[in-house]
Amino acid sequence: MRILLLLSLLLVSQVVNASQVVALGQHNKSAILDSVAPKQQHKFPALYIYDTEKQQFLGKSDAIAYLQSLDSNPLVGELSQQWVKNTELFTTNNQALAKSLPMLKLDKSYLILYDNLPTPMLSQFEAMVPNIKQKDALIRALLSENDNARSYSTY
Repeated sequence: MRILLLLSLLLVSQVVNASQVVALGQHNKSAILDSVAPKQQHKFPALYIYDTEKQQFLGKSDAIAYLQSLDSNPLVGELSQQWVKNTELFTTNNQALAKSLPMLKLDKSYLILYDNLPTPMLSQFEAMVPNIKQKDALIRALLSENDNARSYSTY
């Protein structure tokens, strides 16, 4: 009986871990972005979506369409328009990404990088970006529930 309980807990923890957003930290985010677009300035908040099968970042319009396909909430559409950044100058492949940051898992169709702020700092930006806490929570929930992608955040 204990073995069954242990196996059940292990299975549940694997399912939970499979869909969570993994925090990378600023240094690791920089390692990825510097490897794919070394001389480009990156602004946050930002969403970047990498297709692991085609081994390229989705263009802005394709990334927006992908995110909007995950949820019909109008706020997702607004966020996508504002936070998805242009990746036309990004160049990489799976091998180069894995080399830039060995902890990345490229085992799903997409890799999503959410360049965000630490939760305590969100309040400071509320005047400049209305509802930023709500938007952050929505994106985190959306990415956490997406089984088709491995999602990473800055914080």
